[in-house]
Amino acid sequence: MNTNPTNEETASRIPRRSFLRAAAGGGLAVATLPTLIESLSVQALAGGDPRLQQLLEEQDRVLVLVQMAGGNDGLNTVVPFTDRLYYDRRPTIAIPKSKTLPLNDTLGWHPAMAGFRSMYDEGTLAIVQGVTYPNPDRSHFRGTDIWLTATDADVFGSTGWVGRYLHTLAPSYPTELPAHPLAVQIGNATSLAMLGSAGPMGISFRDPDEFYRLVNGGGGSGDVPSSEQSDTPAGREIAFMRNIARSADVYANVVKQANDKSGASSVQFPASDIGAKLKVVSQLIAGGLRSRIYLISWANNNYDTHANQTTTDDSTLGVHANLLRELSDAVTAFMQEMKNRGHADRVSGMTFSEFGRRVHENGSVGTDHGTAAPLFVFGAQVEGGRIHGANPDLVNLDPIGDLLMQYDYRDVYASVLLQWFGLQASTAQQLLFRDFSQGAPALFRKATTSVDEAETRQAFVRIGPNPASDFVVVQVNVDAQSDAWLTVSDVRGVQHRTASVESWTGVGRIDLVGMPAGTYVVTLHAGRSIAHTTIQITR
Repeated sequence: MNTNPTNEETASRIPRRSFLRAAAGGGLAVATLPTLIESLSVQALAGGDPRLQQLLEEQDRVLVLVQMAGGNDGLNTVVPFTDRLYYDRRPTIAIPKSKTLPLNDTLGWHPAMAGFRSMYDEGTLAIVQGVTYPNPDRSHFRGTDIWLTATDADVFGSTGWVGRYLHTLAPSYPTELPAHPLAVQIGNATSLAMLGSAGPMGISFRDPDEFYRLVNGGGGSGDVPSSEQSDTPAGREIAFMRNIARSADVYANVVKQANDKSGASSVQFPASDIGAKLKVVSQLIAGGLRSRIYLISWANNNYDTHANQTTTDDSTLGVHANLLRELSDAVTAFMQEMKNRGHADRVSGMTFSEFGRRVHENGSVGTDHGTAAPLFVFGAQVEGGRIHGANPDLVNLDPIGDLLMQYDYRDVYASVLLQWFGLQASTAQQLLFRDFSQGAPALFRKATTSVDEAETRQAFVRIGPNPASDFVVVQVNVDAQSDAWLTVSDVRGVQHRTASVESWTGVGRIDLVGMPAGTYVVTLHAGRSIAHTTIQITR
């Protein structure tokens, strides 16, 4: 038996995992793919898939993730000015009580955060104290991976929590592309957070016009050589990578049109890296781009303030103060722009950082890697003006002398998925690998659902297997007296199957034998109510 791999087999083994990790992890942005792999001149597929596009647009909420890369010093951000230990352990860098911006009787904002203070007072910003995870890792690289993949410290995830969520919306991505990108990262590389099982679920670029010029200068051609279309391991890998690449090709025009349509900003964004990126996000939203998630970050690990975190003569000035001012001013300008443009109610945001800093200052007028820290959630629909969690406990520390966890970071993710995006608890549990709903803080004023109030009673409980090949079992919530049934249609609206629902158990079994591979819409009919979900059939 010949155990030496053929050239074809070798080609099939190498690309996918390394390609995906490179594309998502920092070395390869989706926007650059057409310069590496011959891009295809194709049209947005969802233009011919109105049912799929309708499903993706039923829920119109947007989440903006702001990554404070490097590890933000939470104690100097939300200052416990009544705690003597804070000043004892930080004799040089502690923020004087007299210079904080009052938050309540025991806490104050860093004086550079006037914008966040105003948003908090207006009820559009909330604070979640003591966020980390069990057995925290103090490495930048490992800590960041944990936050992006939503895994435990001893689990090495290969997909991101955002990517897994977006895959539930478009299970056939990138073979079938919605008309607008599912997610956008403003930067030079696609984050691991956006990596799904089929590759990056979003696109990345720094400037919409540059993105357009880059993609359209890639020299795409129409047809794929027949030698590359073969149903072989190498041919399938080439097709896979082309599908990833073409998402940039498809979305270049869409992004540019949204940017051009937005017009001039109604507010002055700060002249900073993060201000420029949030300005781009505001333009795309205002211009009609229907992406679900945006991610922005500082260009480097700016918050890694080991040395010269503050100036020696004034602890309210220095590197950290400048970063907090950039964040506060940029987010404030962004949300004011969303309000002026009529998008405030559908846009929320969240900050995150891979860890906080040590309680004790070091000998270099800075702080070293720590554990728990506060994060911020902002938006018109946020339960603002609230602090979730207690003041930092500077007495009861972990064995290394760092702050203990109050909220698992996945508690906050669960709040976003359940309350903002309206996922069912079972789906959120699958995406986060465990049930974090019990610890999820109430961060949003009104939870949304993927179906309207009339459809809530007939919501899908679970559907599986998905992807499926021969059959799928659907469990739904229906009134025992209602006449309920299921239909399966393709994305063109052509009905392929029907199945009854057992009224007492809410279970229906759908035969899929003989149906072509692809994405299908499963519709639950119960009385006068209708609800939709999607399944993927594989062959």
